[in-house]
Amino acid sequence: VMQIGNIQLFPTDIFTFQFNFEEVKPLLDEVLSKEKEIKKISKLYSGHGGIGVYSTDFNQPVKLFEYEKLLQIVGNHFVNARHKNFLLNNYWTAFYKKGGFHGKHIHSNFINGCDHNYSSVLYLTELGGTRFLSPNPTSIYNTAHIDSKVGLLIFFPSNLLHEAKMDQEGERIIISSNVVIR
Repeated sequence: VMQIGNIQLFPTDIFTFQFNFEEVKPLLDEVLSKEKEIKKISKLYSGHGGIGVYSTDFNQPVKLFEYEKLLQIVGNHFVNARHKNFLLNNYWTAFYKKGGFHGKHIHSNFINGCDHNYSSVLYLTELGGTRFLSPNPTSIYNTAHIDSKVGLLIFFPSNLLHEAKMDQEGERIIISSNVVIR
């Protein structure tokens, strides 16, 4: 009798953490208290997206104490439960209004060297999502979509092509980062 199976070689690890609303509320409050500062930085220094529909402090990030606290919890998980080193490299905040987008991009190029191997998105609203594009031309699926959910933090390889766009009314708020997990 014929046997059928499959072997997955080098699957892509996407790590997820789900914080409850009480855990992310202090961060959301901090982000909203610094919203004008973040958007002002975006207007002055950002080459990303259209001002007014997509704002980010990527080029000059505003310090978020509450985000760093959450990432310390996550880092402890990687160190204690997975026996991996975890280092937060950098982070930034982004606001999207309807029509805002961040086109297809990666966060690193391993061929040219980089100092991080994973990137992340923490969703602070439930609008929009992130679409990932398969780097493998033989994949059965070409894309995968992760919907925004308040408190959902995902880590993905920094060289995984992805994009985000906002087609809904309201405001999408995320915090992205680059980290080392080894």
